Amino acid sequence: MSIQVNITNNSGTSSSDVYWICFGLDSDPATSSPNWSYVDVDSNGNASLQKFTKGQDCSKLFKTVDELSAFNNLPPMWSGQFLFSFNQLPNVFNIVSGGQNGLGVQTPPFTPGTADADTLFVVVEFTNIGTELYADCTIVDYFSAPVSIEVIGKTDSKTNGIMKSTSSRDAIFDGITALGSPWSNLIMKDGSGNNIRVLGPQHAVQTTNPNLLSSTIYDAYVDACWKNFKSNTLTINCPTFGTYTGTVNSSDELVFSQTDQPDVTIQKPGPGKAYDIFGCVGTLAAPNNTPLGEIAAILGAALNRTILSSNGNDTQPNCTTSDFYTVQNGVTNEYANIVHQNYKSGIYAFPFDDVCSKDSPLIDITNPTNFNITLSDWS
Repeated sequence: MSIQVNITNNSGTSSSDVYWICFGLDSDPATSSPNWSYVDVDSNGNASLQKFTKGQDCSKLFKTVDELSAFNNLPPMWSGQFLFSFNQLPNVFNIVSGGQNGLGVQTPPFTPGTADADTLFVVVEFTNIGTELYADCTIVDYFSAPVSIEVIGKTDSKTNGIMKSTSSRDAIFDGITALGSPWSNLIMKDGSGNNIRVLGPQHAVQTTNPNLLSSTIYDAYVDACWKNFKSNTLTINCPTFGTYTGTVNSSDELVFSQTDQPDVTIQKPGPGKAYDIFGCVGTLAAPNNTPLGEIAAILGAALNRTILSSNGNDTQPNCTTSDFYTVQNGVTNEYANIVHQNYKSGIYAFPFDDVCSKDSPLIDITNPTNFNITLSDWS
């Protein structure tokens, strides 16, 4: 099915200074051996996929929005991305050895001290299988500028990444700044003092020289919750695998049980394991389609939102949004808090942010006809 792509630049940056490239895998990696490829558009506005080659000068593959803002026939692509870079090309976008069929795509780095620390760019993720299009505007790793998407199908349409009418790019930077240290440390500026991005806290706890956010920031809260569940019960209502009840054992493991099912054990995310909580990895890794995965996701969301009880029995998930992000024992995920204060819905601020979500950050449209991307107004 033919999908038309339209790119609208309302950012305030001249369209001649907004560079973009669309790339991804040319077939399903679950059933084939795909190649990393980029979208090439002919003089008639029709798109096709071209395989990357090792050592290719990728700077020549970027277009500006004033040069090309619409095309037809978005090809089937897996792990696809639209990468938009403002005011300059990324310093890093290379085809390197490794990955699929011996080649991989090295995308711009975004953490302090890296080659593109001062480059402002945004990403839209998608997979187009032809009869179905999946897309999202993730800001799990960082927030740099607002971008929204709309996917239209033959019978329905969905949007993602829409900011509130009273919100703006500046409002997110101002909100993080107002928190003071250590959260204001997440703001990355260029040499002229311009705001470039707010770094996701899972990356901030891993930075060194300086360390932007302490890896122990969650320790007191985790200690209080684990102490609580040594004598009280945590009930988890899994969407697929039913209800599990858990308590903390003498080894500081949170052990969940269900009649006639194997126990599920979660190791304590601490001390010094804020990365596990913010990134939903390590002790909170969530394997797909398992009780462990669903329990870890719900527990990870509760810790990020600081709604896990440190006093008495508790049942999760707690989906009362007014309870989210209240500071407990000196912490909550303030990055997620500020992001959600400024977006209507449908946005990921941490990997398990879809727990309780009525509006999934992932758009899924069958029989898609249009994929509209808007680089939203910054002011």
